Amino acid sequence: MNRIFLLGDIHGDWRPIAELNNRLVDKLDETDIIILLGDVGANYFLNARDAKFKTALGKFGCTFFCIRGNHEERPSNLIDRSSDWFYSEYFNGTVYEEKGYPYIKYAMDHPFLYNINGYLTLIIPGAYSVDKDYRLMQGWNWFKDEQLTDLEKETGRILVDKVDRKVDLVLSHTCPIVYEPTDLFLSFINQKFVDKSMERYLGELEYKLDYKLWCWGHFHKFRVYPEYEGRQCIMLFNDAAIELNETMESLKMEGIRNGKTYIKTY
Repeated sequence: MNRIFLLGDIHGDWRPIAELNNRLVDKLDETDIIILLGDVGANYFLNARDAKFKTALGKFGCTFFCIRGNHEERPSNLIDRSSDWFYSEYFNGTVYEEKGYPYIKYAMDHPFLYNINGYLTLIIPGAYSVDKDYRLMQGWNWFKDEQLTDLEKETGRILVDKVDRKVDLVLSHTCPIVYEPTDLFLSFINQKFVDKSMERYLGELEYKLDYKLWCWGHFHKFRVYPEYEGRQCIMLFNDAAIELNETMESLKMEGIRNGKTYIKTY
């Protein structure tokens, strides 16, 4: 079918993919791609549990393109540790890949440009874990390099200038600060102590960029923001997906009326 679906955080659980597949009239096949917007969970436990999850993803027959979130190890760290990891090419750019799982591609760990079905796409990984202290107290995994470094942020600025501040699509894990869904903030987290440097950085880029569509995950909610000056933002979770080509076409046509856009979901 040659479809490209976008979906939010699945946290090491293959069932949201199965549920998406069940909703589709034409089931997933080897021509389809699912882009996961971070917190995929494929490299979280770093043991056989991850391997079981990756194997389960392979049963759907499609390709997965994964953007790194905050609750997972950097593939760049894994490629330094194991010969099972290597660089390959996908979407006209460099990706990470692991032996045994050729159907899973991982976007670079720093801002990077890809050509996704003809759409010039800026990928921006990483975010801050607001539940960091709780996770550490529980003995859960926390990845100290979950956010972009200052050098990686500068890489993003250089890329934005390189394309004359114009892209078709931006995919990130968290969002520009102006779009922060404050109504979804966890009530037991004191926002005064939350590091918002990633959101401020994305806000800086969002202010400069001319784009058609920006999608992110992270906040565990599906939400379509009002279109503004030809720019559309969508927050995704794992309960609803959008198809990239359909969505981009809808932005060209009659989907936009009085600041409202019709977005078909799956």
